[in-house]
Amino acid sequence: MTVHGRYTGVLADSPVFDDPFNALPGVDRDTFVRTNIPAWAAVADLTATATGVAIGARIWLARGDIVTNLAFTSGGTAGVTYTHWWHALYDPDGALLAQTADQVAAAWAADTTKKLPLTAPVEIKSSGWYIAATMAAAGTVQTLAGAAARASVATLHTGSKAPGFTFGAALTDTAPAVAGAQTTVAKVPLVVVS
Repeated sequence: MTVHGRYTGVLADSPVFDDPFNALPGVDRDTFVRTNIPAWAAVADLTATATGVAIGARIWLARGDIVTNLAFTSGGTAGVTYTHWWHALYDPDGALLAQTADQVAAAWAADTTKKLPLTAPVEIKSSGWYIAATMAAAGTVQTLAGAAARASVATLHTGSKAPGFTFGAALTDTAPAVAGAQTTVAKVPLVVVS
């Protein structure tokens, strides 16, 4: 046993103490992975956004994290007749850091996780509440797995921000450079960052 108990790695480099941000049962705690909510809290089938509208969720990322992939999980309703869909990562102020390739008309079945690589990895320069977003332009937009938060959560404390919100309109193949005006919604999709 070491001074750090059974942990033998470099303590400062380990995400081992990042709970609940590494709250995926079965995942090695030394593996970089972050979730905005614990997987067990994703019990709601969140109603779909309007076509061409992005839905964002705040997620804590720490300085030095290198984000390569974003994953969202559809709910009980699959998307139909997609023209565009993607995931994107924004900084805490809403500036676009990177997005995935536009998936165009690729299918997204019900109850399916879509883990997509960003066009380039993003190294997090300072710790904070970043924004992970997904957007679908489709005849029927898929529902998402997540938590059905109360809309009033945004007003829990002075200065607090909504954990889930929508932004944009008539979006297509490219994520907007800035998230812009954010409309609080009573839904927080589960997102996994790795």
